[in-house]
Amino acid sequence: MKMKNRILFIKSLGAILLITGLFSLFAVPAEFTSFYAFLEGGSYQYEGFGFGSLMFAFISFNVMFYFSLASFCIPAGIGNLKLKKWGYVLSLAFLKTLLILGITIAGSMLFSFNNFPGESVYQLITLLVVCSVLLIILPYYLIRFYKDKKTKQNFNSNSVYFFEQHSPDSLTIILLNFFWIFVFCLFMFFKGAFPLWGRFIFKTNGTYLLSIAIFTLLILNYLFYFKYKYVDLGILFYCIMLFFTFAITFFKNSTAEFLNLLELPVYEIENVLPAFIFPVKINLGFFFSILIFIQIFQIYLIRIEIRKKGILKQI
Repeated sequence: MKMKNRILFIKSLGAILLITGLFSLFAVPAEFTSFYAFLEGGSYQYEGFGFGSLMFAFISFNVMFYFSLASFCIPAGIGNLKLKKWGYVLSLAFLKTLLILGITIAGSMLFSFNNFPGESVYQLITLLVVCSVLLIILPYYLIRFYKDKKTKQNFNSNSVYFFEQHSPDSLTIILLNFFWIFVFCLFMFFKGAFPLWGRFIFKTNGTYLLSIAIFTLLILNYLFYFKYKYVDLGILFYCIMLFFTFAITFFKNSTAEFLNLLELPVYEIENVLPAFIFPVKINLGFFFSILIFIQIFQIYLIRIEIRKKGILKQI
């Protein structure tokens, strides 16, 4: 690929990311209005809708998803359009995070294959193909494009702001930690459910545990971002604890069993749950396990990088 074409392609990717981010930012307040449709007097109102119901959690998930997408796509898009080094690092980290989540989703689908009887198997295969193309194959080839020396040399570095002091691998760890924070926040809408040693803690106690998990991870992210010594081991220990809480608990309790514990409104059980057949059938134990093991491997790569560079601060 010629240099001019390469630059044009980079800026085109930047424009796509920026447009996606701006659209997502616009969608955040628009998605909030969905709550009114299900409240009393709304066109889709039903008894039981509110904090702790499935539709309330789904709308909240969409709000958080759009906001997260805007938070990453807008700066990454600007960085690509301006050919800044921090845009290059952020784009690579974003693509690696997307690839890891794609592998996690596809892997959990494959391991849950037996849970999809009859005609739903063909729908699962279709979904698996789409997921593989968009979340695995596409990010993989874009990562290869960004890692090409000819691509990298187009990004200039005339500042030390944002993420330039981090490698894409270390920034990927930070983004994966934010994904876990996303998960913790989502579980607050499921009656504050916290998976702990094979069972679920709900409501006040569960919310306290989720808050502690979020606060601890934010502290670890802060220390990791500023490269304090041994914090990578702290994140490693945190991942191991996540395995024995989230992964083990969902291996012992299927997604359907977890939803039964939520005591959802009758309307949602009869009309809403059938629309969520795919996430309900997927074994979240596999999802969390695959994600945790990949994250541990990423931390191992960071440990190798740390030993080579030796640029950590003492707490």
